[in-house]
Amino acid sequence: MTISMASCGNFGRPDPKTLERANEDQDSSRRSLVEEMFTSDEESSASDNAEYTIEDDPENFVKVTVENMTLEEKIGQLFFVRADALETGYENKVVNDDNIGGVTYVDDMMIDALKKYHVGGVVLMEKNIIDEDKLVKLTSDLQSNSDYPMFIGVEELGGELAPIANNMNFDVALFGNMNEVGKTATAANAKKVGKAIGKYLSGYGINLDFAPIADVSDDEEKVKASNFAADPVMVGEMAEAEIEGLHEAGVMTAVKHFPGYGDAVTNKKNVPVNNMSWDEIMVDSGLAFAGALEKTDMLMVGHIMLPEVSDDGLPASMSQQIIQDKIRDEMKFRGVVITDAMSAKCITENYVKREIAVNAIIAGADIILMPYDLDEAYDSVLTAVKDGKINEARIDKSVERILWLKVKNHLFDDRTEKSDDSSKDTDSDSSES
Repeated sequence: MTISMASCGNFGRPDPKTLERANEDQDSSRRSLVEEMFTSDEESSASDNAEYTIEDDPENFVKVTVENMTLEEKIGQLFFVRADALETGYENKVVNDDNIGGVTYVDDMMIDALKKYHVGGVVLMEKNIIDEDKLVKLTSDLQSNSDYPMFIGVEELGGELAPIANNMNFDVALFGNMNEVGKTATAANAKKVGKAIGKYLSGYGINLDFAPIADVSDDEEKVKASNFAADPVMVGEMAEAEIEGLHEAGVMTAVKHFPGYGDAVTNKKNVPVNNMSWDEIMVDSGLAFAGALEKTDMLMVGHIMLPEVSDDGLPASMSQQIIQDKIRDEMKFRGVVITDAMSAKCITENYVKREIAVNAIIAGADIILMPYDLDEAYDSVLTAVKDGKINEARIDKSVERILWLKVKNHLFDDRTEKSDDSSKDTDSDSSES
């Protein structure tokens, strides 16, 4: 099936066709093509009468798909939310409290929320993960009730931060903390961990791991459990290797938390502060991210103040001077930029909640992670576009990046198979009649 700009109109949901799996050289070529695709606004409109298939021209397939989406659908793609946020009967304090039980299956209220908000991704927390069968059904039902394929993510790092491996109902390997992996000083061990974790995540329908952490610890004698090391070069090698392992298992990555928290505790009332200059950052924690940026699918930007780099009074996650000027323009990162969790206390208690998501989008972020209040955040961005505070072309750029990542990683494939099966059934019924 092809997609025609002349015939689709407001239909907006073209049937995707399977993207043939490519070898590494082809993937590399596609990465370079998509980088060119996102270099200027002038290049973002497709020919009105052109027809594209996902196999033959995935870049233009993405562009045409975006052009046929409603504004509401496009804005929804910018949100990566907790599963509990879709249970709209829950109060926000319940949604964001990991000590209170969460959703473990998709009910009618969640289905309605998926249709209303069109979210681009869902995060699963420990409270959503019960056992293997329930997890597979949960991820499957989330996907089948979404108009577009979703990112389904989890923070499965190993050691203390592994909600699946630490659950006795799952028969998977539990690895040590990342500082233990770092002590081996062997990047191959990080790759082994990534590949093993990726294999079981993929089997449960989880397509993205919020990993690796490329933060550099401050003290080599007391490396934080979730960090690899205090040496930025070593951290960089480990992070790259873990990304390779996860990718080999078919799982996407979100390296974090640029430019690095070090050993700071991030969910307190005050935003962490890094007083280094940009040049100092680039020869320190920046080194840990440099190689990973060439391989990762997403870059997570942390809630950290950089007073010697930006003067806007905003953390990196909401700063245009950091995301657009430094990450995009100077570092030339062309992948998806995602914020750290916007439900963090240091954000919700220091900034106007309704302005948080808007500020991050204006700054250049593509995805807002875990807003404290989904309805308020979604409506604030929608209103900002309608009022002209955010140009819709700016939204389109982010959605193009997001959908390209989903195409490249075969998230449309299952929908193609279902569409093909449906067509066969229709043909069979027609012949019988």
